[in-house]
Amino acid sequence: MRARSGPTLEHRVVAEQLRLARERAGCGLAAVAAALDLSEATVRRIERAETALDAGQVRDLLKYYKHPEADARRIRASLARANEPGWWHRWRDVLPAWQRDVLGIESSAGVIRMWHPALVPDLLRTADYAAAVEAVRHPQAPPAVGARRTEFLRARQERLRERGAVLWGLIPEAALCTCVGSPDVMREQLDALRLATAHPNITLQVMPLTAGPHALTGAPPLELLRLPVPEVPDHVVVGGPGGEATLTHDRDTVSAYRMLMDSACGAAPAAGAELPALYRW
Repeated sequence: MRARSGPTLEHRVVAEQLRLARERAGCGLAAVAAALDLSEATVRRIERAETALDAGQVRDLLKYYKHPEADARRIRASLARANEPGWWHRWRDVLPAWQRDVLGIESSAGVIRMWHPALVPDLLRTADYAAAVEAVRHPQAPPAVGARRTEFLRARQERLRERGAVLWGLIPEAALCTCVGSPDVMREQLDALRLATAHPNITLQVMPLTAGPHALTGAPPLELLRLPVPEVPDHVVVGGPGGEATLTHDRDTVSAYRMLMDSACGAAPAAGAELPALYRW
């Protein structure tokens, strides 16, 4: 079940606690594997949250590391929650592996900063706008699959609203000039963006067509994800062809994209400015 759902934040936290416990004990992967009759690959997968957490293995690992009993008890107590499938498990049949990995981080992020060079970012799309994008990206997909993916996006947005996550989107004006679906779809999308700007947890900036090149010119779609727990660092989701994306927490990569985002947002009109009055819609 875990392999098909992707790791939740709770799972990642326990995995990181186990890695830190090993390093503090001064144990190498090979030594741990030999002592506990495991393969190095198994220990590595446990620490990377790539496999379900077995209570016996976790107990043996913590005992071998001579981890303080009070901390070990807390880690063991969190295993049941860490092994629960993510809320998105019911949609796993239409979610690619990369997106399941992203969801484990995005679903717990306290702050999400977004950029898309050509479209409205996923988390700010209406259902009809999202369905129109889906139809273009996957023209051969059965209608039921497209409907399931659109339903999932709505659930994803609702979960973030319920958690009170802070969303900060930067959109090029060109994206608002591109007819996705139909003029009616675009009017509805623009109305939704205007309503979104009134929400205290949503910040929206639009980069004018007249702004000229900026730090994110030519950059792929991005999501910067800030996590509320010390065990898991900030992540960045970098978009690729066909709507796919790569998730990384490499510190230098995350820092580089954060600086680009800061610079581009600084060059855009202040948040709260009126959306452009686009005559064609």
